[in-house]
Amino acid sequence: MALLMAIVMATLAGCRDVGPAFGPTVPAARANAEGLFGGIAERFTNVQRNPKFTVARGKLGKNALTPSAIFNDTAVWTATGTDNTRTVTVEGSFANNRYLFAAKPDAAIPHIAGDSRHLMVLKRLNDDEYEWFTNVDIAAGAITANDMKNVVAALMKSAEHRTPAAVREDYRAGFPRTTAALGRLFSLDSLKLVRDADSATTITLGIRLDPDRLRSAMPAFAEYLAKYSTESRYRAVVTDKRGGRWIEMSGEKNFMTLKLRTRDGHFAPLSGPPREIPRDLLLQSDFTTKIMLFHVGYSKMLSEVTLLDSEHERGWLVRFTHEPEWQLPPTVGFFIRTPLRRPFESPGGVFRLALLDSPGKQTIIGRRTSATVQESTILRFLNRLSGTAMGDFVGKAEAEENRFSADTFNAMRLDTRSLLQ
Repeated sequence: MALLMAIVMATLAGCRDVGPAFGPTVPAARANAEGLFGGIAERFTNVQRNPKFTVARGKLGKNALTPSAIFNDTAVWTATGTDNTRTVTVEGSFANNRYLFAAKPDAAIPHIAGDSRHLMVLKRLNDDEYEWFTNVDIAAGAITANDMKNVVAALMKSAEHRTPAAVREDYRAGFPRTTAALGRLFSLDSLKLVRDADSATTITLGIRLDPDRLRSAMPAFAEYLAKYSTESRYRAVVTDKRGGRWIEMSGEKNFMTLKLRTRDGHFAPLSGPPREIPRDLLLQSDFTTKIMLFHVGYSKMLSEVTLLDSEHERGWLVRFTHEPEWQLPPTVGFFIRTPLRRPFESPGGVFRLALLDSPGKQTIIGRRTSATVQESTILRFLNRLSGTAMGDFVGKAEAEENRFSADTFNAMRLDTRSLLQ
């Protein structure tokens, strides 16, 4: 998600109006961009973990779908509740050119850009049902929710009334470091801008991911992407409840297409007269990938999306209340029904991502998730597959992915600083 934001921003942010949108004054905009991009860059710089979290993270990753295996494992948790809950609390901070994640009994609200707090809670509901809660907060400097809204509007508006050639030339000139950092893995194969009779512009981006570009500098990360990304297929469409389509995204064979429509820096439906985007939307998605010998995934996932748009908060709330159609190996298909349906039963799974500002305090980028799992044979099978994918990532591939992300956001920080001289 963070890298997708970087790709789109680098593509559209060549317009000189984007930099000042980070704040009400040039000094404020410069400080806000430094806090946001610099803090995220630090989060990925020379990442280390204390021994407690190293052990806990490995066991949590391997048993997310079979939590009974770790519920009473004291090596995982930092606190045990009297109400059948287990908690691991992690504090993240940057010092001495390294970012340390440390599991500890308690962690303060982040008060320096880049610092973070992670809270993972497991609650046992009965013998085979467990509920996960995850809260992750990262400090993002002094940028406000309204500043971020202005940045998004400036990004979208920067592509209006212009030619693809002009946009390409501007982002290369305006964000040269970011273009170079992302260019080690991504290329903008196509950029289509179509202005219509309603003075709206439809933007279509075609972005290619090429792991071979990265192989000489980051071979483990490149190999991981070649193994998993190349085999992945996905499609997502954001619609309103009237059937209007607002955003389309799809990808296969390392090529992603993103389509949206904008007028005066505001989202417009992909067809019909421009109008304000509704607060309540629907997300329809499909996804498949290959792990080991198996192709697994889902289709016709329907999620409810709420736009969080208030004076001090911008973000999205997604509820997963409709079970999709599953793609699973035929040999295990007869095991399923109830266990895979359980996460979608009331109140359903929740994913919340928002930027929240508070006067005089650090702005927080917060991620909240909750989901209920019911253990079963099929979930143990899926847990083994996900554990395999995680095992392939942890280690050299993850360290190289962190370095790639740190390089990219540091480049965005320096490029934005240059725009605001």
